[in-house]
Amino acid sequence: MRFFTLLLVLVAAGCSPLYIPTTRNVPLFREQGEFQASVIASTGAEVQTALAVTDNIAVMVNGSWLRQKISEPDSYTRSHTFVEGGIGYYKANRRSRVEIFAGYGLGKGTSYAQYYFFSQRFGQKDLVASGSYSRIFIQPSFGQNNRRFNLAFTPRISMVDFSEFSSNDNNPALTTETVKLNEKPRLFIEPALTGKFPLVGNLQGMFQLGLNVKASADLYFDYVPVQFALGIQLNTGSLRTRVY
Repeated sequence: MRFFTLLLVLVAAGCSPLYIPTTRNVPLFREQGEFQASVIASTGAEVQTALAVTDNIAVMVNGSWLRQKISEPDSYTRSHTFVEGGIGYYKANRRSRVEIFAGYGLGKGTSYAQYYFFSQRFGQKDLVASGSYSRIFIQPSFGQNNRRFNLAFTPRISMVDFSEFSSNDNNPALTTETVKLNEKPRLFIEPALTGKFPLVGNLQGMFQLGLNVKASADLYFDYVPVQFALGIQLNTGSLRTRVY
């Protein structure tokens, strides 16, 4: 556990990219009526919820938040917020569970980097800027169906589209400049391994290791390449065994 905690701290503090993918919400439902709510520590804090509406259809709502004081090389507050929703199909048998979700989200982040569209106003240099973006994702998952430990693989695909950026070069005396972008969405492949295990009652522990790989060339923003997450999950279906 000490190793996992150290990894979480290093991943969260070791870089300050603008695009921070959410932890993959992997419900692994068995039947209608199951509900899950999770609190997760990753690159920031996250809250995830999911509900099995029928024996095959489920919905999810997720949110993430980060606020971090940065002192070097420029003093500013790094921030990131993101909210998304999705709908999916799931199916379970005695040994395995599969699901696929599709969803959409909106977010905004502030970070320190170099952006080509601010060069005419502030020069070719790193600066503090905020960007607003949307994301469309398709998220299949393949997992086990055990009473104790369960492992799932999720090869998520995301399309990230930044619509505008704003900056005043971190100088309150300057007018903030907002740039509307005419860039195409960028494609990311975001595979992850998720583990779930019972704690007490309807509470489960979870961990996740995810990779975020750019599939589009010429990125104009930085992103988090590796993420580790630890969380606690309320799962109303964790004490039930489906009868086939």
